[in-house]
Amino acid sequence: MHAEREFSRLLETGVDITFSDMSDSIKSARIRRLRAMWIKQGVDQYRDAILESYGVTSTADLNLQQLDELIERFSGKTEVTARTRALRSDVMVTLDKLGIYSENGDWQRVNAFLMQPRIAGKLLYQISDDELIALNRKLRAILAKKAEHDAEINRLKLLN
Repeated sequence: MHAEREFSRLLETGVDITFSDMSDSIKSARIRRLRAMWIKQGVDQYRDAILESYGVTSTADLNLQQLDELIERFSGKTEVTARTRALRSDVMVTLDKLGIYSENGDWQRVNAFLMQPRIAGKLLYQISDDELIALNRKLRAILAKKAEHDAEINRLKLLN
């Protein structure tokens, strides 16, 4: 009621009153929140790869629904099942064998590797169970190819 009286008083005084589009300020706030999440998680440098799936090059080009989806995706507030943990563990073991995760807590290398569009294009905690299975299959294929290559190198060394 007080706001209505104040508004009426302002109208009577002839003050220039402009109405702003609230969706712009809401969108700006969500962009800031998303970017803060990315910076905190250390994935801001992969912004282009993340936005590529939305067909945009800037967070400013996202609509509110897309921003909400990304905020939800990066909030990490989903329930993790025992199956998901096991699948993630399998992926981490394979990454260790590939030499990507050689030190405990070396998430920067893991994130950089997984964020490559040809590998997963996502961070480990964002990958669904089906995608984890496919990812582990892909990683094992890379590992087998690497083992073949190493065996051929060793064979050639013996011949020289």
